[in-house]
Order: sequence, then structure tokens, then C-alpha cells
Amino acid sequence: MASDWPELQSSLQVASKSWASFNWDSKTKQWEAITVQSKEAREQSLSARKQLAETTKQFKKSVKNVEQVGSTLGVANTAENAATTVKAIEVLAKNCRQTVKAYQEEVDNLTRRCKSAESSFSSLTQSLGENPDPYKVLTSVLNLVNNQQMQLSKMSHTIEDLKTEKVALERGSSKNDTSNQESSSTTKAEKEELIQLRREVAEYEVEFRSLKNQDITIRKLEARILELQTGGEEEFQLKLETAREELAETEGRRTAEALEREAAMERKVQTLELQLKAEMAGRAATQAHMLEESEGVGEREAAWEAQRRILVDDAERLRLNLHEATRERDDLRLKVGALEGGKSIQSVPSSGGIQMADLLSEREAYEAEVSELSHTVNLLREEIAVKDETFSDERRSLQSKISLIESEVQSTKTTLSSLQAQLAEAPSQTLIDSMKRELRILKHLEYNADDPDLVNRDPEMTGTGETHEKDLESVLVAKLRRVESELVKERNQKADISKDYEQLRGEIQALEHAKGDAEKVIASLEADLDKAISNSSVAQSTPTARRKSLPDVESNNTTTLQSVLDPNAPSTGVQKETKLEASAAEKAADDHSVATIIMAQRDRLRARCDALEAERDSFKRELQAQVDSAESLKTDNTKLYEKMRYLQSYKGNSGSIGAYARTTSRDLDLEALEQRYEASVDPFRQFSRAERQRKLNEMSPMERTVFVVAKTMLGSKEMRTFLFFYVFAMHFLVFLTTYHWSHSEGGTGCSIQDIEHLAHLPPMTLKTPDEVIKDMSGK
Repeated sequence: MASDWPELQSSLQVASKSWASFNWDSKTKQWEAITVQSKEAREQSLSARKQLAETTKQFKKSVKNVEQVGSTLGVANTAENAATTVKAIEVLAKNCRQTVKAYQEEVDNLTRRCKSAESSFSSLTQSLGENPDPYKVLTSVLNLVNNQQMQLSKMSHTIEDLKTEKVALERGSSKNDTSNQESSSTTKAEKEELIQLRREVAEYEVEFRSLKNQDITIRKLEARILELQTGGEEEFQLKLETAREELAETEGRRTAEALEREAAMERKVQTLELQLKAEMAGRAATQAHMLEESEGVGEREAAWEAQRRILVDDAERLRLNLHEATRERDDLRLKVGALEGGKSIQSVPSSGGIQMADLLSEREAYEAEVSELSHTVNLLREEIAVKDETFSDERRSLQSKISLIESEVQSTKTTLSSLQAQLAEAPSQTLIDSMKRELRILKHLEYNADDPDLVNRDPEMTGTGETHEKDLESVLVAKLRRVESELVKERNQKADISKDYEQLRGEIQALEHAKGDAEKVIASLEADLDKAISNSSVAQSTPTARRKSLPDVESNNTTTLQSVLDPNAPSTGVQKETKLEASAAEKAADDHSVATIIMAQRDRLRARCDALEAERDSFKRELQAQVDSAESLKTDNTKLYEKMRYLQSYKGNSGSIGAYARTTSRDLDLEALEQRYEASVDPFRQFSRAERQRKLNEMSPMERTVFVVAKTMLGSKEMRTFLFFYVFAMHFLVFLTTYHWSHSEGGTGCSIQDIEHLAHLPPMTLKTPDEVIKDMSGK
């Protein structure tokens, strides 16, 4: 049960947050406002319906008046009857417009009501859908309460047992006190046991009181749930009634609109037919007049045509009115004939050239259309009824769910607040032990905490006397210090390795230099040996010359060989010279043996060189291994820095750890680690670096040199300032030189003689005009 409590607490927190954001009070206010608006709209619709009933009554009265006037006009076709029929028709049209306008207004009001109801219902369903299902949380809370009640009963039994034991112990202690007053007093162990038992009884009494308070709160919550359920059902019934009324209004509006559209279309067709007939008659008349009349009487023809059109329009209008009147008269006569029953329908004369059979067929067609429309209206009403039923069922189910959820939310809120207070006051010992065990496991497994007091113990074991355990912050700080110490050690090792690497590199360079010198000496020795071998054949024919020249060569070769083989050996040049002078004949005979010795020495030197090269290769491999280890240490350092960043941001402990990191930042190169970590984490920086390298590789050598020079010149502040002053100084120097050469005296002497060849002009002289004239006259 203690292990399930964190999950229950988290679920309760999530549910409380979601239902707190739901804001039940504001939602209830909104629903009340919507219900008030719906009631007001319902009352307005009732009053509007009454007005519609009155307007329809007036419309029916006007229709009856028109029928009566039509019957009188059919009986007596006079001007007064025609005027009365016209007035009745105008009144009918006015009433028709009023009724249509009233129906349209009512339909618009109904549509607004329907839209508002739909929007409120959608918002309600959306807000309820966003909140979690509180059934699971409530069931878990109820289970917890039941468990607590069971614990309460057990604790009450234990308290009673302890009370009885206490009474028995007190009686026994009193008896012991009275009996042992003279002999001895009570021991300290018995006193401590009594004190401990009294403490346990007091704790049990406190827990019993808290459990009684929980029982009272549970009863209050159950009463509140019942109240919320009743209120939710009433609100759901009100909303259901409003939705039904709105649906009925929308269907009536749609049927009225369909009838109005049909009537308007019939009127438009009639007017278009009349206009078409008038236009055809006017065109025929104009064509006839154009053929009959001449060109000079155009104005009179236009005036007469205008008058004729007016008359034709009036005649058509009168003809239409007459046609309608005759049709109404024929209808009335048919009605009268049907009432009389003795007369035949064919005996009634038809006025205006219209037969009664046509009228009857038109009337049957109208009746058929009316029957079809009524059938469609009935079908639409049935569909509306079915939709109303489904919609009501859905709303009923949703309202029941809403009421249940609201009651559950209220109960969860109250139980959550009470349980949180109780848990804050008195946490259970099992929960504390489990948390200690989990914390110890985290220390040992996640953070590799080495507790010296718990090395030989099982990390799963818990005890009540473990007061020496470290908290999480101290463990993290210790881990951080250990990591930093390891980092310092690794850096020191890296520095030592780099020093060794530089030393070995210097030694390798010295060995390579010595190897080059040895190779040069070996090359010179081989050349001298070849010369000696070639001269040996010549020496056999000319031994005297060989005796003079050979000692010098041999002395040089032996001294150089001795210096190469053993550089620390003493110089024995003089002794060897005397020996060579004394044994020239022997040396001449042993040339081949000397050559073999030198070649063997060369082989030994080559073997030594091979050994040195192998040692150099081993040093190179060791250097590469050290470089690899340095790279791995760099990666480890970045990972450790990443862990350090994670530990700094762990559960609000970043303040203490960050302060410690700031104090140790002088000893550690954390800035370099941070830069390396950000470079490894940031993909944009890697991508930009790769793109920069790619573009640099794509450049030509000239562009690359320009780029490198510009980067070096503009990369630092000192180079930029130097470039600025350099450019300024060069421009100033050029300006001074040009100014000097343009305004100096030395440049005036060559101005005339040097520019004579630049222009196609006569040669210029330094003489005055008078002198030029005298010269010309003298010539």
C-alpha cells in the first residue's frame, strides 16, 4: 500500500490540476446565463408565435375578402367592383409581405438559438473531454479509505488491548510497590518499558482521532455527491427541452422558406412571360411602322411609339387583371355549381377564351404539387423527430456522465485535501523505509557512492538506526569531487606523457641525425674501399707507387673505421702509420680480408640501424597510443562535464554544487570542457565547420591564399588596427608624393619641352610676340 501511494498521489495531483483549470464555478455561471438566455428566447418565440398567428388570421381574412370581391366582380363587372378588387388584392399583397417578414424574423431567431445551443454544447463536451477520467482516482482513493478504516478498527482493538495491559501493569506495579517498599525499588528496565508503552498508547490515540475525522469527511462527501447528482438531472432536462424547441423552430423555418421560394419563382415566371409578350408585340409594331413610314417622320414615330408602348403596357396589365378576375370568377362559379349539384360544369360559360377543363387541370396540378410538398414536409418532420430522439438520448447519456464526473471531481478534491493534510502530518513508517531503500539503491547503482560503513552490508536491507547515511546532495558533491580529482590526475598524467613524448621525439631526432652521419661515413668508406680494391690490381704492376700512396689511404680508412666502431677508443694513428709503413707488403696481401671485415662491419651497422628503427617504430606506436589515450581522456572529460551539468540541475541542488564548481574553477579548466561539450552537442556548429571546410577545399589556390590572408589580417583587433593605419599611411604617402611632384620647381622646366609631342600643334617657344615678328620680317 505504501508503494502505491506515490502513484495515487501523482494521479490525484494531475486530476486536481485539470479540474481546477476546468473552473467549475465559472462554468456553472456560464450555464446559468445560457439557460436564462434560452428562457428569454423561448418567451420571445412564444410572443412571436402569437403575432404570427394574428398575421396569418389577417392574411386568411384578406384572402376571403379577395374571394368575395372576385365573386361580386364576376356577378357585376363594373368599375367600382374592379376598384374594390384591386384594393383587396393590394391589401392581400401587403398582408402577405408582413407574414413573410414575420416568418423570416422568427426563423432567424430560431437559427440563432440553435447555433448558441450547439456552441455551448460543443464547448461543454470539449472541456469535459480534455479532463481525465476520475473513476480510477476515486476507486483508488476509496480503496485507500477502506484500508484505513480496516487499520482503524485494528488499531482500536490494539488500543483496547493496550489499555487493559496498562491497567494490569499499573495494578501489578502498585502491588509490587506496596510489597517491595521495604526490600527494593523498581528497576530501571521496567520503568523504561512503562514509559515506552505509554508513548505507544498516546500515538495510537492520536491516530484513532485522525481516522475518526476521515470517517466524518467521507460522509460529508457522499451527501455532496447526492446533491450534485440531483442538480445535474434538472439542468439536463432543461437543456433537453430547449434543444427540442429549437429543432422544431428550425424545421418550421425551413418549410416556410421552401414555400416562399416556390411562390417567388412562380411570380418571376409570370412577370417574365408578360415582359416577353410585350417586347414581341413592340418589336412587331416597330417593324411595321418602319416599313410603312418614311425617314422624315422619325420624331413623330418615336412619340407615337412611346404612347403606344404605354398603352400596350396598360392593356397588358388590364388584360392580366381581367384574366385573374375571370379565373377567380370561374372558380367561384364552379364552387356555386358544385353546391347546387344540379347543373353541369360544361354549361358554365368561360370568359376570355379559357375553357373550364384547362382550369380544372391547372387546379389538379396545383393540388398535386401541394400534396407532394405536404408529403415531403411530413417526411422531414419524421426525420426531425428521429433526430430529436437520438439527440435527446445522447444528451441524456452525456448529462449523466457529466453529473457523475462532477460529483467524482468534488469528492476527489475534498478527499485529496484531507488526505494530503493527514499525510503531511503523519507519514507512514513503511513509506519512509521504502524511500530510504530506494535512495540507497540510487546512491550505489546510479552514482556509484561508496559508503565505507555499508560496504559489507546488503543495500536492500533497511534499519531504523541508520542515522549515519548521507543525503543525496552530499553524495553528489562527493561524486563531483572524486570526478574532479580523477580529472586532475588524468591531466597530470597527460602532461607527463606529453613531456615524455617531447623528450622521446628529441631523442628520435638526434638518433636520426646520427644515423645520417653514419650513413655518410659508410658511403665514404665504401667509396674508399672500392678505390682500394681497384688500386690493388694496379699496385701489383707498380709496387713502388703503391707503397707511396697506399699507407695514406689505409691510415685514413683504419682511423675512420675505428672512430665509427668505437668512438671512445684512444687514437692510434701514429702507431698504425708506423706499422703500415713497416708492413706495407702484408697489407697488400690482406686487401681482400680488410674488405670482408669492412663489409661485416657494415652489416653490423645496418643491423644496429634496423634495431634503432624498430625502437623508433615502437616509440611511435607508444606515442600513438598515448595520443589515443589523450583523446579518450578528452571524451571522458566531456562526459564527466556532462554528468556534472546534470548533477548541477538535479532537484534544485544546482545552487550548492554550482557554488562548489565556481570555487574550484580556478583549479580546473572548465571553460575548455564547456566549449568542447557544447561543440560536441551542438549539431549546427559541426555542420557549419564541415561546410566551411568543404568550401575551403573547393576554392582555387589563389582564392585560398586571399581567404587565409584576409582571415589572418581581419581575425584579431591588433591586425585590423595595423591594416587601417597601414592603408592610411600608404594613401597619405602617395598623396604627398603626387603633391610634391606636381608643385615642385624642378618639374616646371620639362613641362613645355616634354609635352610638345603630345599635341598636334606648332612648336612652342619662349620668345615674346615682338621678337617673333622681327624674326619673320628679317627673313
